[in-house]
Amino acid sequence: MNKLVSVKDIELQVPAADWQEAVRKSGAILVNNGYVSEEYVDAMIQTVKSLGPYIVVAPGLAMPHARSSNGVIKSGISIVTLSKPVEFGNKSNDPVYLLIGLAGSNDDLHLKIMQTIATVFEDESMMGRIAACENKAAIAEIFNNVEVDE
Repeated sequence: MNKLVSVKDIELQVPAADWQEAVRKSGAILVNNGYVSEEYVDAMIQTVKSLGPYIVVAPGLAMPHARSSNGVIKSGISIVTLSKPVEFGNKSNDPVYLLIGLAGSNDDLHLKIMQTIATVFEDESMMGRIAACENKAAIAEIFNNVEVDE
């Protein structure tokens, strides 16, 4: 996997009334760019409904995803910053203003994507920098310049 994210995978300052709409907007990018089917977006929401807001992995950051068997066509991510944060019901990490939608076509690729994202956020200032960023190319560059140990 050479580039993790491209400008077409990113939407900035997206309005969302609630967490479900935020997840749908994140999923719509995955659908529009050929990473997943519509079924996958429904599965992302169903996963949160059945397992709770565990996808809110850090303060302000949610990583919606579902099983690859629910409609992943090829691996990819979407990055969405919200114009107004939404609550997922995760007391320690709400409200969420950044969503990274994950579509891993297999476990190895899914893990590699997760490692890359974790590496980006090792720098604690990164959340704020991405949330404030108004340039999709700058955000893509942050994610694409990460070295992950093989």
